[in-house]
Amino acid sequence: MIIEFSIFLGIIIISLLLAKLVIYILTKKIAKLAKKTKTELDDLLIVSLKRPLFLIIFGVGIYIAIGQLPLPDKLIIFFKEAFFVFTVLAGVYLILSLCQAVLNWYAKEVAPKTKSKFDDQFIPLLRKLLKVVIIMIAALIIMEHFKYDIKALVTTLGVASLAIALAVQETLGNVIAGLGIIVDRPFQIGDRIQIPSGEVGDVYEIGLRSVKVLTLDHTMVVVPNAEIAKNRIINLSYPDPKLKLKIPIGVAYGSDLKKVKNILLGIARTLPEILNKPEPKVYFRKFNDFSLDFLLICWIDSYTNKFAITDDINMAINQKFIEQNINIPFPIRQLVGEVEVKKRNV
Repeated sequence: MIIEFSIFLGIIIISLLLAKLVIYILTKKIAKLAKKTKTELDDLLIVSLKRPLFLIIFGVGIYIAIGQLPLPDKLIIFFKEAFFVFTVLAGVYLILSLCQAVLNWYAKEVAPKTKSKFDDQFIPLLRKLLKVVIIMIAALIIMEHFKYDIKALVTTLGVASLAIALAVQETLGNVIAGLGIIVDRPFQIGDRIQIPSGEVGDVYEIGLRSVKVLTLDHTMVVVPNAEIAKNRIINLSYPDPKLKLKIPIGVAYGSDLKKVKNILLGIARTLPEILNKPEPKVYFRKFNDFSLDFLLICWIDSYTNKFAITDDINMAINQKFIEQNINIPFPIRQLVGEVEVKKRNV
């Protein structure tokens, strides 16, 4: 018994030393060679192999060491089955580590170089999907080894999944719509959009169930993906951030219309924030009850400057109209008894 126990301890110590030796060679020797390559993929793979390899080598050593002990048959069978489960789980750990390393490398080196942001958004989803699939395959392998009826389980899961699908129909609809958004890419993170409720904000996060939008009031709005999929979304950032401004102006009857047009065009061409191409335009729209209505149309380089530039334009228009004695009318209402009489201010 003493000899067997001594062999048991000896094998464990040897397996531990062997595991540390393999890790040392991997991290010190092979890692140096990997650093000389242009890509970081091999470096990430080496880092991902450290723990799984250590566990596998040390676990195999423990299994071999236990085999040297004079144990009852039932206990030997138990350790064999436990080692099988350990082998499968260690394999899952190894595969997941390698997959994570490859995905991290792709996200760091390849995705930033592509013009599309699809891969940036799809990698987190693929990461979760791989984890679920690999764990499910491992569970099926273990169940098959222990003679569980997988067909009956699959049938049961099918019925259960149908019941769950009916119960979480709305959630599933949002998930499917989320996949559609990721594939179709009507907007990307950072784009400014107008959601179905009319609020305008920047896309903060695109998830499987919902899209988070940070509004201009710095309020986070969570919109279900299904609502986005079935409604019209206005993307202010696509295909470029340029924005058309439409500034309505009303002047009093009797004003010199050519002079008004020249003033508005002069303001639009003077302000540096307004683009020269497309050129600013001024249109005389209609004869209103109290005013002659014009529309100034101009373009700015980014939607983020909309309010500041609109303020500059309005301030400049007001100042010029005061200097040129051009009146901006407003309605006056005078009540005589029960009859309302409208007068025009000239």
